Amino acid sequence: MSKINVITFANIKRIIGKKHFIMEAESVEDMLNKLLEEYGQELKDELFDELGKIKSMYRIVVNGRNINLLEGFQTKLKDEDMIVLMPAIAGG
Repeated sequence: MSKINVITFANIKRIIGKKHFIMEAESVEDMLNKLLEEYGQELKDELFDELGKIKSMYRIVVNGRNINLLEGFQTKLKDEDMIVLMPAIAGG
């Protein structure tokens, strides 16, 4: 089990109650399952659409790379990886 750094923003930060924390997880999916187990339906409704996909307004980034460019939810995590749960950035 890897000890990872998690950083949150916006509504996710409000729901979890902290911006930065350390937790243990083997993959992105494992991390999300543990967070959902602890923070429940409110976090699930905020992060996921009705099909179980991350809502388009959010990104999950591992060490600066969007999980969609890695192995998605199956992305393996290593000690000291930095995972960021953040709103998508839009420009104008």
